[in-house]
Amino acid sequence: MPTPPNATDAEIIAALRSGRSNLRISRELRCDKTRVARLRIELGLPNVSLQPLTLEQKWASKTRPVDGGHLEWTGERAKAASTPLMRYKEASYSPAAVAFEMRHGRPSQGYVKAECGYPHCVAPDHVNDEAGRQQERLRRRAERGLGDVPAKCVSGHDMAEHVKFESDGRAYCGLCKVLDKRAQRNPSAPRRAKRRPASMEEAFRAHAEPVGGGHVRWTGATSHTTPAVWFSGTTYSAYKVAFRLQHGRDPEGTVTSCCDMPGCVAGVHVEDQPMRRRKQEDERRAARQERERERQLDRLYAGIFGEAA
Repeated sequence: MPTPPNATDAEIIAALRSGRSNLRISRELRCDKTRVARLRIELGLPNVSLQPLTLEQKWASKTRPVDGGHLEWTGERAKAASTPLMRYKEASYSPAAVAFEMRHGRPSQGYVKAECGYPHCVAPDHVNDEAGRQQERLRRRAERGLGDVPAKCVSGHDMAEHVKFESDGRAYCGLCKVLDKRAQRNPSAPRRAKRRPASMEEAFRAHAEPVGGGHVRWTGATSHTTPAVWFSGTTYSAYKVAFRLQHGRDPEGTVTSCCDMPGCVAGVHVEDQPMRRRKQEDERRAARQERERERQLDRLYAGIFGEAA
């Protein structure tokens, strides 16, 4: 039997309590949606969205595959930064965060984004959260032998609290970056105090960290894997600076570390070309002397016991 054109309040209330949306009730009971909404408010019942898709299904419906395994977001975007945005059952979601949870089976921690090079990619295999990025960049830092993070930044901020990492594992101060951006937005705001090194030695010492075994770990920047000192607008090899501080003279030729610790910049562990040449000559001389001693022992042995022995 068809529903009467004008449903009773009792019928509408029963439908509301069953969890149906205003639009669905107005369609099924053929009544005014405004009347349904008024009864919902009087009963204090929350709104219910008419959404047949799951969160993941709606996410998938707004994506498009791109060459390289990327996924382009075709849905709504935030106006300011064009960041992907998805609304589902009256709530807003980050499509990248939805992709992360689909891939890892857990809610994301912090800001989720992709670092694959494709702008605002939402491919589940390409996105990472704050914790995942931190772990990945620490791994790259270890691979490059960059060592421990310095305790303080050049402005004196506690790096244990404010450290951030570039994609290649290099550390930087997050607070300094925030203050710089704030100053750019408001030029009249006081800028952070950034103390410039007064000498080459001071610039070197700021990133040279003594460790066990007489080694010195470089915690600063690198240039093509070589520890680099930035001073007065110019980049210098930290190996050459360490050599000059240790020996009081400019090195000749290329300076390299001669110990077993990668990237060590201890002055006693770096050598220039003449030092390496003398070291090689000393090693060859020692080898010749050892061979001569062996021949003398052989002659002495033969004189005592005879050739047959």
